[in-house]
Amino acid sequence: MKFGWQPDEIVEKNRDYFFKELKIDKNQVIAPEIVHGAKILSVGKAEKGKILKGTDGLITREKDIFLLVTIADCLPILIYDPIVGAVAAVHAGWRSIVEQIITLAIEKFKNFGSEPTNLIVAVGPGICQKHFVVKKDVLSQFRELYPSTIFLRNHDGYVDLKKAVAIDLRNAGVVGSNIEISTDCSVCQNGIYGSFRKEGKSAPAGAAVIGMRG
Repeated sequence: MKFGWQPDEIVEKNRDYFFKELKIDKNQVIAPEIVHGAKILSVGKAEKGKILKGTDGLITREKDIFLLVTIADCLPILIYDPIVGAVAAVHAGWRSIVEQIITLAIEKFKNFGSEPTNLIVAVGPGICQKHFVVKKDVLSQFRELYPSTIFLRNHDGYVDLKKAVAIDLRNAGVVGSNIEISTDCSVCQNGIYGSFRKEGKSAPAGAAVIGMRG
């Protein structure tokens, strides 16, 4: 696994420090490849230490497995059901949101027997609306699916990805008081967070991880 596009030795050092601070064995970590789609896989111990191709989200009911997503403007979404005992990590950029990755994630939990009202969701730092200028084709998709998330100024369109995620979570039955959304922006607070939009491929990716200890 790599955190971003930095030289491998830097990534390796950062990754080891990150896991050490959280007391996580890196061989227990599973990550999606991140392809900006909507595929979510159910995983277990057989996938430990792997990056799973063609995926943007993972879910498990097994303990001592840690699910990790990397981000650099897109949103990291961590979901926990304390009743059923299940966790998920989802990478949500605009394409994945339009393809309904949030709704699909909640459906995965329901397949485990979860009630959406029991789910606890954290949406991490990501690009804010004032910095997310989009082209007309993207704007039209959000105008159709999430009209309240768009803003027009001087012929430019701006999209609020965090609001779109919140809409999908509430529509799927997640209780508003169980949803926490970070107000931090990867562009506004660039330097604390990496931003692909601002820095390009030199942007250091952040990471979000979730798991249940045995």
